[in-house]
Amino acid sequence: MIPNARTLAIAAVAAAAVLVWVGLQARSPGAVTVPAPPGPPAGAAVPLHTAVGNTGCMSAACHGNPAGKALSGTFDASTWEGSGTCWAARDPHTRAYSLLTDKPVRPVRATAAQIMERMHSPVPATEDARCLACHSNPALATRDSKDPHVVSLRQEGVGCESCHGNASGWLRPHTTWRADTRAEYAAVGMTPLFDVGDRAATCLGCHVGAPADPERGLAVRDMNHDMIAAGHPRLNFDFAEFHRELPKHWQEKERTASGPKPRGPAFDARLWLVGRVAQAEAACKLLASRADRARAGDPRTPWPELAEFNCAACHHDLSEPWRSEPAARGDRPLGALKWQTVWPVTTAPEFGAVRPVVTAMQRARPAGFGEIGPLAHQSAANLSELRQTLVGAADADLVGRARQAFLGGVGENPEWDTDGQVLWGLAALQRSRLIDRPVGEFDRAFDAVRRRDWAAARPLLDKLFVKP
Repeated sequence: MIPNARTLAIAAVAAAAVLVWVGLQARSPGAVTVPAPPGPPAGAAVPLHTAVGNTGCMSAACHGNPAGKALSGTFDASTWEGSGTCWAARDPHTRAYSLLTDKPVRPVRATAAQIMERMHSPVPATEDARCLACHSNPALATRDSKDPHVVSLRQEGVGCESCHGNASGWLRPHTTWRADTRAEYAAVGMTPLFDVGDRAATCLGCHVGAPADPERGLAVRDMNHDMIAAGHPRLNFDFAEFHRELPKHWQEKERTASGPKPRGPAFDARLWLVGRVAQAEAACKLLASRADRARAGDPRTPWPELAEFNCAACHHDLSEPWRSEPAARGDRPLGALKWQTVWPVTTAPEFGAVRPVVTAMQRARPAGFGEIGPLAHQSAANLSELRQTLVGAADADLVGRARQAFLGGVGENPEWDTDGQVLWGLAALQRSRLIDRPVGEFDRAFDAVRRRDWAAARPLLDKLFVKP
C-alpha cells in the first residue's frame, strides 16, 4: 500500500522526535551546545575595527540569557551569559543616543535641538560627529549619516562595541580564548577591560574627551565651553564613583597567567587612584589634541579653550577674598586662571608628571599651542606609565600612595570643584576598608568637607591619613 501524504508527514515528525530524544540522551544533564558566532570564512583576512552592532552579542547562545542574578547583585562564573541582557535592562548608556533626539528618555535641562540652535549649527545633533562621537559608538560618528545601517547602529546608543571595541575582528576568536592575555586582545582589536587602567581610559575617552584615532576609526571627542554655554552639562566625572554606581554586567576578577583570581581588598582604592591618574592623562591628551588642531587652523578649536580651566576659577562667589591670597594662588600670578583640577594629581607634589602643563597653563597669559603641545604629549606619556604602575602595585603600596595623596593634595582653601573630588576620594578609601580607622572618623571628615568647613576638615583628614 502506498502511504498518503498525511501518513508521511506523521512519520517524518515521529522520526524527528526520536532523533531529538536520542540526541538529548547522549548529552550530559544541563549541557548546552553553543554555536560559534558568525565570522569570515576560513582563511579570509579578519577585518579589524568594523562595527557589528549589539545584536552580534545578544543572542541566547552568547550574552543574551536571563540576567536575574546579576540584576540582583549576584555574580559568578555564569554572569557573562546574561551580560547583554543586564546591560540592556539597566545600563544608562543605552539612553545616550536618545538624548540627541526630540524624545530623550530622561529629563534634560536643554534638549539637543535647543543646544544646536544656540550654537547656530545647521546640522541636527543626530548627524553631528561632535555629538555622535560620545552618544553612540565613536567609530560611527564620521560615517555616512544617511546610511540606514549606520543610523540603526547609532541608535543602539553607547553599546557593547563602544567600550569593548568594534567586534568584526574578535567576535569569533574571543569565544575560544583561555588565557585572556593582552596579546590575544590586541591581535583582534578588542579592548582589554579586565585591566582597570584600560577600563578607566576607555570611560574617560567620552567623559573627558580624546583625540581622533584614525587606526581604529574613532572621531575626536571634544565637548568644549561653547557647548556648555549652549546648555550641555559639564563633564564632571570620577571613575571610582561612576564605576560603583554602574549596574555591573560582569564578574570582577583579575586575569593572570595562572588563571582568574578575585580582586584584592584595595580594589576601591585602586579604582580611585588609577582613575584620577587616568583622568589627568586624558586631560593632557585632549589638551595636546586641541593645541595640534589650533595650530593647524581648525576653526572649531579656539585657543585657549576655556573648558581647559577650573570651572570655579570664574564661577564662584565674589565674596571669597582668600582667592587672591598667596597661599591659595600658589605660584599663579594674580589674574591667571587655574588649570582644570584633577585632584589630587594636579595638586599633590608627588604627581610631578603633570606639573609642566599646570605651570604653563597657569600663567597670566597661558602658553601658546606651539609650546603646550609637546609638554602635554610628554605629560600624558608619563601619566600613562604611572597609571600602569598603579594597576600592578601591591595593596599596601597602593594605600600608602593614597594616604600621601590626601596629605599632600589638600590646599589652603579648596574651591567647590575640588571639594567634590575630595569627597569621592574619601568615599572610595572608606569602601576599601584598608585604612585602620573607625568608620565614624570617615563620616566626620566627609561631613566637614561636604559643608566646606576646612578648619574642621583638615585636622580630621590629617588624623585619618597620617601613617599609624
